[in-house]
Amino acid sequence: MNKNLVLAVIASAALMGCQNTSGSSENTASTNAGSSSYSSIAGAALLAAAQSWGQQSEDTSVLTQAIQQSTNVTPQQAAGGVGSLLALAQNSLGQTQNNELAGLIPGYSSLQQSGLTSMIVNSDMVKSSFTALGMDPSLISTFAPIILQTLQSQGASTGLLSSLGTIWQ
Repeated sequence: MNKNLVLAVIASAALMGCQNTSGSSENTASTNAGSSSYSSIAGAALLAAAQSWGQQSEDTSVLTQAIQQSTNVTPQQAAGGVGSLLALAQNSLGQTQNNELAGLIPGYSSLQQSGLTSMIVNSDMVKSSFTALGMDPSLISTFAPIILQTLQSQGASTGLLSSLGTIWQ
């Protein structure tokens, strides 16, 4: 079985299966401990998936270098942050715009293999990914315009850029 598939399954289970359904105030201490464990597991899963994509996508070096020049992040953090934003895009865009983005971003199709697309389904998960990578989630507002500018310079359509801008707000 593919290592990345196993990682994606474990991460999905960690993210979706660790919900507390108890409403009792007697369980507050155990709930807080459970939430802490959940956060640790989810953070570790997101970190592993983001790093996996970053290692697979060395072809995105132009994009990650642009991010690094504008921020004070490591190459791994830049790749993981870009991967997290692209995973949200992949889950949010239609087929035509996903195909266009795949033509512009080397390694875009490998996001599913990394497990990121199964974990990053909303902007809160992108924020969690940034945190797991050791970055402040406010950096999303720095990463997104750099990615959009790079895509625009590569000939991305206005429709794609507009959709991505909306997704990454």
